[in-house]
Amino acid sequence: MQSQIERRIVDGSVWEAFCDRLKEAGKLVLRPEPPGDAFNRAIGFRCLAELLRAGLEAALDYADPEFPAFFRLADETKKMLNDNPDNYYQNCVVDGRFDYRITGHRGTVNWFSLGSKGSSAEAGRMVDTGNLDSSQMKFDGDGRFEILVSSERKPGNWLPMKPETRFIVVRQTFGDRSQEKIAELEIECLNPKRKTNTLRIETLEAALQGAVHFVESTVKLTIDWQEIYKQNHLNQLPEDDQPRCQRAGGDPNIHYYQSYWKLAPDEALLVHLREIPECQTWNLQLSNSYMQSLDYRFFKVCVNRFTAHYEPDGTVKIVIAHSDPGPKYPNWLDTCGHDQGGMLGRFVGSKNPPKEMPTRIVKLADLRGR
Repeated sequence: MQSQIERRIVDGSVWEAFCDRLKEAGKLVLRPEPPGDAFNRAIGFRCLAELLRAGLEAALDYADPEFPAFFRLADETKKMLNDNPDNYYQNCVVDGRFDYRITGHRGTVNWFSLGSKGSSAEAGRMVDTGNLDSSQMKFDGDGRFEILVSSERKPGNWLPMKPETRFIVVRQTFGDRSQEKIAELEIECLNPKRKTNTLRIETLEAALQGAVHFVESTVKLTIDWQEIYKQNHLNQLPEDDQPRCQRAGGDPNIHYYQSYWKLAPDEALLVHLREIPECQTWNLQLSNSYMQSLDYRFFKVCVNRFTAHYEPDGTVKIVIAHSDPGPKYPNWLDTCGHDQGGMLGRFVGSKNPPKEMPTRIVKLADLRGR
């Protein structure tokens, strides 16, 4: 006798429910808060498609905590929540009731971190259950390392979990992406209960629904955050609500400055970093109206501690503009045809980050005239 889930798979109901919910998710782009012109609506629908790819990978292809593997929820063509162009992101589904071993090679990236996270029913909320970064780790003479991941303390490099831990987030942060090599990571479950990871039909419907839920919750969070930034500090870069950033998966080593920019064709936004504290790195990036980083594969949309031009007094002047402000301002971030979007600044590993990254609107012609 067929079970209910077997009947729903055989008659196609599982797929129809998935498609119906996905179609309904498209209405989020039609909400009144995001810009409603054709260009930004197109960005919104593309964002839905990219998030669906990410959600399906997480819920179907890499979802088994007894047979884990690292995958990339955000990458060069799947973007979300002001993803950092200086980062190589990796994710892994785990379960705090099991033990894991991560092995790899250090590579040459400036810094990388691993965080174990628990899930929450609240949209945009994650529970931080453990952290480890490269400055705390031990490596052998060849740069190789081993990390034990468990809810019980282990000797050596140890990434803590709790029983409610459900995934790992890895951030590998480049100084100069073109010159550096990422750390190589592999993971295995040390005490799986099952011998194979064959598709279990009882998990299919929940996985498909989970993928759409990821799309819905991420877009809702994006729209809500962007509205906060537009209403409260348009074209400014004050420090963000740090606990809120951490709840959405932010790294506790990073101090965030998150906002929204909007410029007329003849305007530019000048960001003058006068207070640059001791830190592992800092950066400032541009994103579109759906908090997706602009295309850093082909355009300069981000500047950091290692790529920036510094003034003689040690400060840094960054210009956000639709066209090149000229040779006096080499730290130009290209808006890539967008008239508005998100922006995010970071100080990584700083003990005394400033309260803001100072900004002011200027005329592009005035910059060129100088």
